[in-house]
Amino acid sequence: MAQRTVKKVSKSKVPAVVRGIKSVEDLDENHVVLLYGKSGRGKTKTAATFPGPVLFIDINNEKGLKTVKKVKGLKFARVKTWKDFQELYWHLRDDSPDYKTIVLDQITGLQDLGMKAVRAHFKLDDDEPFEGFKKWGKLSGDMKQWLSSYRELSDLYNVVFIAHERAFDEGESDDLDPSVGARVIPSVGDFVAGACDIIGQSFIRSRKEKNNKGKTISVPEYCLRVGPHPIYTTKIRRPAEAGPLPEFIVDPTYRKLVAIESGEVIHNVVKKEKKHGKKQKVR
Repeated sequence: MAQRTVKKVSKSKVPAVVRGIKSVEDLDENHVVLLYGKSGRGKTKTAATFPGPVLFIDINNEKGLKTVKKVKGLKFARVKTWKDFQELYWHLRDDSPDYKTIVLDQITGLQDLGMKAVRAHFKLDDDEPFEGFKKWGKLSGDMKQWLSSYRELSDLYNVVFIAHERAFDEGESDDLDPSVGARVIPSVGDFVAGACDIIGQSFIRSRKEKNNKGKTISVPEYCLRVGPHPIYTTKIRRPAEAGPLPEFIVDPTYRKLVAIESGEVIHNVVKKEKKHGKKQKVR
C-alpha cells in the first residue's frame, strides 16, 4: 500500500478553503433566480419586487423597464456590447455598490451580443452564416463563463436572470421529450438551470368574474409557474419536509417565492403584504 507523508501545518498556513469551513446554517440568504416567459408576461414586474436597491442591467436595449417605471429604488445600466457586460461585472464585484439585487434583463439579448463578439473574433462579415463547431463552442463557452461569474456575485447580491421563452420540439426521435425553457442555446440553458435556486415560468391566465353590472368578464392574472411540470422548466430548492410545491403563484413577488422556498404558509405572506398596502392574490 502506498504511503503518504502528511506534514503538520501551522495555523498561520492553513489553506483558505479550510478556514472557510462553516455551518450549513450560516449559508448566505441571497438567491439566484431564472424568470422566463413570453414577452409581456410580467417577468420584469416580478423582478422589481426583489429587495432594493435593484440594478436592472438592460441588455441589448431590451426596454422592458417601462412597466416598472414608477417603482422606487430601481436603477438601470444599459449594456450595448459584450465589453460593456464584462466591465460592469468588474464594477459590481470590486466596487461593491449599494445594491441588494441585480437583474440581467435579459440573457436572450446577451446571447445576441455574444454572437456579435464571436463574429468579430473570427472576423466574419455580417452576411456570413454563423456555423461550425468552433464558433458555437466559443459562444457557449463565453456565455457560460460570464454567466457563472455573475452567478457568483450572489455572495453580494440577489441575482435574477430574465429570458424569453423557447419551446424545444420533440422532433423525429421518440427518445426526446418536448420542453419549454429559456431562449438560449441548449448548453447555456442547461447551465443556467443548474445554477439557479429558483426557476419560474411567467404566464397570463384569464379568470371569470362578474362586474358591478352583473356581467361576466374575463380578468387577466399574472402568474408564475413554480411546481414540477412535464414540459415547463421549473425549480425551487427547499426542504423535503415542506411538502409539495404549488403549481403556480398569482401576482408573484419575492416574498411569496421565499415563503414557498422555506415552507411557510403562503397565505401568511399575503396577509403581511396587505398590511403594508400591497393587494395580492394567491391560488
